[in-house]
This record gives sequence, C-alpha cells and structure tokens, in this order.
Amino acid sequence: MSDVLLQAENVGIRFGGLQALEALNLTVRDKELCCIIGPNGAGKSTFLNVLTGTLRPTSGSVRFLGHDIAGLPLHRIARLGIARKFQIPSVFPSLSVEDNLKVARWGVPSPVRPVGELLELVALTDRAATLAGELAHGQKQWLEIGMALAIEPRLLLLDEPTAGMTPQETLATAEMLLRLKGEFSIVAVEHDIRFVRALNCETLVLHQGRRLRSGPFHDIETDEMVRDVYLGRR
Repeated sequence: MSDVLLQAENVGIRFGGLQALEALNLTVRDKELCCIIGPNGAGKSTFLNVLTGTLRPTSGSVRFLGHDIAGLPLHRIARLGIARKFQIPSVFPSLSVEDNLKVARWGVPSPVRPVGELLELVALTDRAATLAGELAHGQKQWLEIGMALAIEPRLLLLDEPTAGMTPQETLATAEMLLRLKGEFSIVAVEHDIRFVRALNCETLVLHQGRRLRSGPFHDIETDEMVRDVYLGRR
C-alpha cells in the first residue's frame, strides 16, 4: 500500500537456544500513531532494536519506505528518516537544554521547526539555559524526545518514554504525542497501561516474543487474554 511507511514481516530472532522473537508482523502507515505493549520480558525492546537496525533478525524482513533496513548501520537508518528515543535518557549533561537540541539537529538541511518551538513542544522553554545534567528525570526524558524530533523524522520510535515518570508527567507525555499525531509516524513501546490508554491508538501486544493480540486499544483493554498476561496469570 502506498501509505505504508514501515513493514516488518515474519520477524524472528534467536540468541543461541533462545527464540526471543517469533514471526512478528507490524505495519506502520504514514502519520500513524501506534503502541507496542507487553509485560516485562515480552520482547518489546528487542523488537524495537530490530526495527532500528541495532539487531539483525534471524528471519523475516524489515522495510522502510521500500528499503530493506535489516542490519543497516544506525547512521544510514537515521538518514532515511527514523529517529529513536532510548529507554534510559541519553543527553549531553554539560550542555544547556537549548544546546542539546542544537547539537541534535546539526546537519539537518533546512530544518522547518525552530529550536524555540521544540522547547515549547517538550515543555522546557523555561529551562532552555539549564544544564541538561541538572534536569529532573522526567525532564531529561522530554529533552531526549526533543532531540529525536530535532532531526525532523518520518518515523519516531520511543522505547518506554515514560519510564520513571510521575503520573502527571506520564499524562503530559501522552498529551505531547497526541499534539504531534498526524505530523509523522510514531511507534511507542510501553509498559505503562495508563499511558497507552491516554493515547488510545492501534496497539500490538507481545508475550514471550510472540504476537498475543493487536487492534484498537479499547478492544485490547477488555481482552481477557491480555488482562491475564498483565496480571501474571499466564
């Protein structure tokens, strides 16, 4: 389909005798917002590592804008228009918030979004001159989201963007992504159901490296199998 941005088909990955992912499929369309959820150890971050080229799949394929990106170097994947925010914030602590954003966008030809707008988007306008190392944990998470946005991606991949956040920060992060919805594609890997509920988008549920369920979140939330997995009954 012409609006398909990312297509992962029958993706599997094995570490020795461990089958970490098995026959996973994911289609992300242009400007779509979707989530990948599952309990700890479900394979969420491993799948994201495959989608960003950090890990080469043992089987299956990953295509972005028609290009096979499985195993490509990270810088080539970034140049295609994929940005990733890691689970643990990775910022330049000795630089100001504003300078972190300027460094992140270095080399971006004719950027459309000014740094001031990025600061506003991630709720850090009043901390622009603050050293990144002095920010609270949630604010560092927001700064790294801003740094990913700075390269003006076609696809933004977020690995547990609300990890360690307060409930208020978690809701604010969901509202931030909803404001960005429709500008580019976003895939959020998350464990926090409150965050996913706030996004209320297409959701893929993983369990033990396999697809458990997929569909609109309001269907996922009421699914008995999903509830059992999250409550540890399976």
